[in-house]
Amino acid sequence: MPLLREAVASVLAQEHVEWELLVVDDASSDGTSAWVESVGDERVRSIRLDAHVERSAARNRGFAAATAPTVLFLDDDDRLRPSALGNLSSALDGSPLAVAAFGAKEVFDGTGHRKRIPHSRLRLVRPVWDELMAGWFFVSGQVLLRTEAVRAVGGWDESLVVAEDQDLWLRAVGQSPVVLVPHVVLEQRTRSEGVDADAQEEEVRARIVDELPGADRDRAESLIQARRHLRAAGHAFQNERFGDARTELIAATRSAPSLLRSPIWGPQLVLSTAKAAAASLLPGTTGARARHAIKAIRTRAGRNPIEPLPPTQSGTPD
Repeated sequence: MPLLREAVASVLAQEHVEWELLVVDDASSDGTSAWVESVGDERVRSIRLDAHVERSAARNRGFAAATAPTVLFLDDDDRLRPSALGNLSSALDGSPLAVAAFGAKEVFDGTGHRKRIPHSRLRLVRPVWDELMAGWFFVSGQVLLRTEAVRAVGGWDESLVVAEDQDLWLRAVGQSPVVLVPHVVLEQRTRSEGVDADAQEEEVRARIVDELPGADRDRAESLIQARRHLRAAGHAFQNERFGDARTELIAATRSAPSLLRSPIWGPQLVLSTAKAAAASLLPGTTGARARHAIKAIRTRAGRNPIEPLPPTQSGTPD
């Protein structure tokens, strides 16, 4: 429960915006509901489930009770920045055609290390369907959605245990415009996922593709192929096979050239390809030693969270 206390405190600290907080107690035995009631703030409510359900079902129970025109799903071990809801809601208010606002995130660990995950440095209103299909990964606490957009697609798919968040983004956001907010809105605690969700992520995308018309289907399949190359590049980087990483990154851009124009993918692709090319040209193990030296510098600077993110979570290899 200490992590939940931090998450709730981060909502209580929100500045210049009205909000309501619904905490779904998924049949816990640690007194969560009683603690939530003890907070003593009428804006904070607990929804107690009699029997344990998976995350998607729990989120749907909370969502059904929501009354606000916008909604954000915050995991109980993450924290919002004080200006998060203000920045996200003002972005949506200023862009009536946008269905969601996406802010940046910073990951942190228990030793005090922090790292900002690559995100658009400019406030932009644009579709992010290409980015999503190609594997752009973010967590739910970064996104403020219009409630009607989530209701229109039936909420979270309760048949999914993993990749349920990517499924919701692809269905609720689709090819509609969103606002990319350059400010960090979420502090995400590093965690070991324990499960490689690649197969489920592929299945989610395959279901979306099956419902698309011909031209859009071809485009989606190219983006999915780019995603495969990006994942392969990430694994190659982790195993210090820099030549393979370069090859996979180039293949990704050939599969989906639109990613080079993306404010999210473009800069990362260019930088990562340059890193891989440079490291692959160095003799022997020089490239690997240089990578280790850079990591050591980041560690001394407190910019190297101890639990690494999956290869696709930050987009491209580090």
